[in-house]
Amino acid sequence: MATWKCVCGFTKEGRCKPQKCEKCGEKGKFVKAE
Repeated sequence: MATWKCVCGFTKEGRCKPQKCEKCGEKGKFVKAE
């Protein structure tokens, strides 16, 4: 399980990269959080 972070600061856990941020609505802005 990986933790993904959006440019807006929203974080989400999951196996694959989320397509769209639930908080800001941006697409493709997620990066893997270390």
